[in-house]
Amino acid sequence: MSNKSTATAENALTQAEIDEYLNRRIMARMATHRADGYPHLTPIWFVWEDGVFKHTLGANRVHLANLARDPRMSLVIDEDYRLENGLAAGARSVTVRGDAVLSQDPELIRDVTYKALVKYLGADDAELYLDPIMAEGRTIVTMTPTAWVTWDYNKGD
Repeated sequence: MSNKSTATAENALTQAEIDEYLNRRIMARMATHRADGYPHLTPIWFVWEDGVFKHTLGANRVHLANLARDPRMSLVIDEDYRLENGLAAGARSVTVRGDAVLSQDPELIRDVTYKALVKYLGADDAELYLDPIMAEGRTIVTMTPTAWVTWDYNKGD
């Protein structure tokens, strides 16, 4: 068990570990910039593929207005296993930032929305929920990370 409490070169995740971690059923927290300068921070589902984060957002989400005005965004995906299993259980995190690209492409919207639903709800529920969620109007937010901080406190011992 590591006694480190910060990200170091020794406890950084490899690309394979990042890919495995981000393809799990785990929540992200997305931060965007509100017009009044405060951050807007919420939990969010995501799809990770080909080195890019993709999010399907409903038409009236505050994040969309924020990103249309200022494309900068950050994500944190983390778990602290120590809370339930003690200090030796460790913690793991991926924190990224980059600029968002918004898309109204119907094929992309359906593809990303379906993939997110399968990831988080499973295939059966994804089929049931896809059309109702599509009916509310969606936008795809795509972000290619330009900066990364990762760690796994059980590495680098």
